[in-house]
Amino acid sequence: MVWSSAALAQPAGAQAEVLFRQGRDLLAAGKVADACVAFEESQKLQPAVTTLLNLAGCREKLGQLATAWGLFLDAVRATRSATDAAGQQLHGVAQTHADKLEPRVSKLTINVPQQSQVDGLEITRGRERVESALWNRALPIDGGTYTITARAPGANPWSTRVTVAAEGDTRTVQIPDLHNLPRDLDRPPPPPPPAAVIAPEPASESPSVSRPVLPLVVGAGALALLGSGLGFELWGDSKYSAAKSELNNEPHREALYNAATTRRYTAEAFAACGLVAGGAAIWLYVRDRSRERDPAIGTRVRVVPSPTGLALAGSF
Repeated sequence: MVWSSAALAQPAGAQAEVLFRQGRDLLAAGKVADACVAFEESQKLQPAVTTLLNLAGCREKLGQLATAWGLFLDAVRATRSATDAAGQQLHGVAQTHADKLEPRVSKLTINVPQQSQVDGLEITRGRERVESALWNRALPIDGGTYTITARAPGANPWSTRVTVAAEGDTRTVQIPDLHNLPRDLDRPPPPPPPAAVIAPEPASESPSVSRPVLPLVVGAGALALLGSGLGFELWGDSKYSAAKSELNNEPHREALYNAATTRRYTAEAFAACGLVAGGAAIWLYVRDRSRERDPAIGTRVRVVPSPTGLALAGSF
């Protein structure tokens, strides 16, 4: 039997539905970034207003407010002419979310005065070109650090970095005249001088008394951090179990999922800090034992000149 290429093609609608469901499950599990990827791929396979709304809400949870606002507006436009009750309801949901989100969106203005608008001027934000129609306008932007670069034929390029807060921030970048840059703007900063390395002075206290104290203190801190991490992990599991049991109240279930996610992230942070502190305690203990076996360590180190500055010489 010979199958046609159309028969062998994978059904985009079925794949989009699977990805949509995966996005919902990932969002419920607190894996917001992975959920956004699933929703975005589902929307590419088969655009749907419901997927668009879920993607917008997902971006909002990630703190990408400008992107989320734009997606909600896309949903508003897609449902503006809806005549059925379901379409009109989706339109209302999208419009409400867009209206609430708009005042929170940060904005960035790339100000290009008339004297700076030289022939062939090209401005980029990261790798993205900023068209001249977008100059001198406060445009919505997600929070983050951006590199703004200006180039023109026959002139040295100019760039600066600007950090925009995730919510409610307003920033302006002023583009100078590239043909009349001050010397301190088009000249790279000089490299910092080499740092001098100074040999440590011998410790005045008795090694047998003072050295074991620091590893013990750091080790105790590591145990405390790991214990706190375990406590937050168990707390998050209880919140997640409660969220899975909540079947009637959607807002309450979302709140429980968010609470579980927060506690799990906190547990991971405590665990990571505990592991680092534990490693530091082991290193301090091994170092002190080595010094006890060879008391002369630390006394045979001296500072000598080198081609790049100063360096340490001797036994380590």
